[in-house]
Amino acid sequence: MEKRNFDLLFKKELEKIKDTRPSLLLHVCCGPCSSNVLKELCEQFEITILYANSNIYPEKEYQRRFQELIDFITQFNQDYSQNIVVIEELYRPLEFLNHLNPLKEEKEGGKRCYLCYSLRMESAYRYASSHHFDYWTTVLSVSPHKNSQWINQIGESKPQDKTHFLYADFKKNNGYKKSVDMASQYGLYRQNYCGCLFSYTDMLGRTSKTKE
Repeated sequence: MEKRNFDLLFKKELEKIKDTRPSLLLHVCCGPCSSNVLKELCEQFEITILYANSNIYPEKEYQRRFQELIDFITQFNQDYSQNIVVIEELYRPLEFLNHLNPLKEEKEGGKRCYLCYSLRMESAYRYASSHHFDYWTTVLSVSPHKNSQWINQIGESKPQDKTHFLYADFKKNNGYKKSVDMASQYGLYRQNYCGCLFSYTDMLGRTSKTKE
């Protein structure tokens, strides 16, 4: 299947909404991934963040990433004269793991990751549609390790009558590098694994081999 240019679709949508500043529900996985995305979007949209990440293991890591996000947004709001609010979805790690377990043998970046994107994006879509947001999207595509084609396909598969999915490929235009630089500027904690139990286990395995 031919790859679609979601960055181009993103730019076309920004042209359509010029000077209107609609509401946007932004699913965020962590502070570093949100950093440059927020900087790029905060003048075009009235942003609310949804932290819906029951994939993250262990709970201590989940809480660390959440607190880092809260601290970053507090400073970001001051620096950019914003009033961005963070909504936290209830943390349900066992329920989430039960969904992923049938795909536990899948490699990182495969069907298990697709399901993980889908579950978290479903949470964002439900919240956006029930709370009457004009748009919704996720920062997941800023990572070079995330499949932006899948992410956007999941988004556009949702009904568009109550809220519109904002196409994006946030890693484009040096988006990932800018997020790394901004995370460094703010002194943000940058995790060394994606988040789930399976990526955590892989990380421990890599760390063990490095020490050998």
